[in-house]
Amino acid sequence: MGKDRRKRKEGPDQREERINKMSQAFTHLCGLTGILAGKADELEACAPEVHLLKDYLGAGQWRKDFEADEQGELGPDVDRSVLSEDGLYNLLDDLDSLMRTFKRLVDDFHPSTD
Repeated sequence: MGKDRRKRKEGPDQREERINKMSQAFTHLCGLTGILAGKADELEACAPEVHLLKDYLGAGQWRKDFEADEQGELGPDVDRSVLSEDGLYNLLDDLDSLMRTFKRLVDDFHPSTD
């Protein structure tokens, strides 16, 4: 007939297990938050460099520089790291993927109440 809606009293072992589990999550997230906050600031400060590289690739200048290197027109002391065939594209793709992950996390942590 009617269900007993009273909560069963938890034992001290259950309480301590819950508190230990919550403390572990708390400690883990405190450490991670400190690391991520610093990296987020660093990433935010790099926004101009991201735009610079996107413009470099999108405007076709990267291709011209790549071809100049292929033709031997660059001096031996030029840092060619940006000219690797897939390096710049992969970097920008990785950054876009990271931004999608951040957006998903924002949505998960702060769900819309619509």
